[in-house]
Amino acid sequence: MTSRGLGGSCAAGGGGRRMTGGGKRRSRAGVQGLEQCEKTKDIKKRRSSEADIPNHLCHEVETCYRLKMPEDFYHFWKFCEELDPDKPCDALQASIGLQLVGPYDILAGKHKKTSRGDVNFSLHWRFFYDPPEFQTVLTGDSKMQYHVGYFRDVPDELPVWVGENEAKKGCTISQVGDNIFAAVKLVLSRKLKELPDKKKSGILKAIDEKLTETAKKMGYSLEQKTVKIKQRDKKVVTKSFHGAGLVVPVDKNGVGYRELPETNGKLMLGSYPTPK
Repeated sequence: MTSRGLGGSCAAGGGGRRMTGGGKRRSRAGVQGLEQCEKTKDIKKRRSSEADIPNHLCHEVETCYRLKMPEDFYHFWKFCEELDPDKPCDALQASIGLQLVGPYDILAGKHKKTSRGDVNFSLHWRFFYDPPEFQTVLTGDSKMQYHVGYFRDVPDELPVWVGENEAKKGCTISQVGDNIFAAVKLVLSRKLKELPDKKKSGILKAIDEKLTETAKKMGYSLEQKTVKIKQRDKKVVTKSFHGAGLVVPVDKNGVGYRELPETNGKLMLGSYPTPK
């Protein structure tokens, strides 16, 4: 199973009182009140496009995983809720074979149904070759162990892109966009091309149109290789055995990436947990 972490909350700031005043010098409390008011305005502006998810759920996801989740993660949950209000995690399973897993299990409340009290969310839906930087959020063909997830260069920052891997084939993680909508759009495109009976493509086309419309409305790119990803790729200092690459900035002492005295083969044969 997979994941890993760093803290963060999805909750927005509270409101501040509107201040009025004459020509007198403001008190310290008054100045602080004005500052808080401005901060609240900024927060509201930043959060105007955020998904309508209860703050306590966002907080629970990010507390369990100790990772800050990107906004497309929550928007995609709302998209799946519209497709299947009762079982959002299964909304795409019958049509394109994808299931929402990992941190989506927290939004679905599945973690509350387990009798185990020692769940390690850092290992939840982690597959054999998955590095700590990769966090699974979607699974597909179980025979090939196909899964899609976020890739982070730094644990306390948002993901840099979304990738896919088939663990049965090997360790390579391929880029499929910088948000989940782009990743699912790619899966839909493949399914439509592979469908032997074009007459049965109606459901897939309907989902594709709805996904495209939602992504456009929310401002998400559906490109597989965005400018953001290209800029990140320029900073890669080594490809690593999974092909996703590592970005290691040089610190103030001039120390940056140093090659490991291990071959990719030995790293791949290391001790990794199996998926659960």
